[in-house]
Amino acid sequence: MKTISKLYLGLVVGMFSVSTVYSQDEASLSPTYPPAKAVVNNPTAPASNTDMTITLKNSAEKPVAIFAGPKEEIRDPKLKTVGGLSKNTLYVQVNDVVCLMTDDKKPRACAVITPAVTTVEINTSATTIATK
Repeated sequence: MKTISKLYLGLVVGMFSVSTVYSQDEASLSPTYPPAKAVVNNPTAPASNTDMTITLKNSAEKPVAIFAGPKEEIRDPKLKTVGGLSKNTLYVQVNDVVCLMTDDKKPRACAVITPAVTTVEINTSATTIATK
C-alpha cells in the first residue's frame, strides 16, 4: 500500500512540475503574456519630478510671504514675498507645495502642486490658497 501511494504521489508531483515548466515556456513565447495594459498617453500632463511654471495670483492688497518647494523643506523655509494685487511666476515641480507663511515662518495654508495645476491663487484676505 505504501508503494502505491508513493508512486501515486510521484506521478502527481511529476505532472504538476511538467505543467509548470510548460506554462513558463508558453509564457515566454507568447507575445500577449502577460495581458497588455492600455497605455494612456496624455501629452499635457508632465511626468513626476519635472519642472513646471505656474502663475501665482495674489488677490490680497497687502504683500504676503510664501514658500514654494518640496514639503520636506518647510521646516526651514526659504521665504519669498509677493506684492499685493500681483501676478508672479513660480518654478516648481510636481508634488511640491506652495504655502502662505506667517511672520514667524509657520505655514498658514498650503496647496499641493499636481500635473494639472496651472495657477495658484491667494484670496483677498490672504488666509487661503487655491489651485486651478
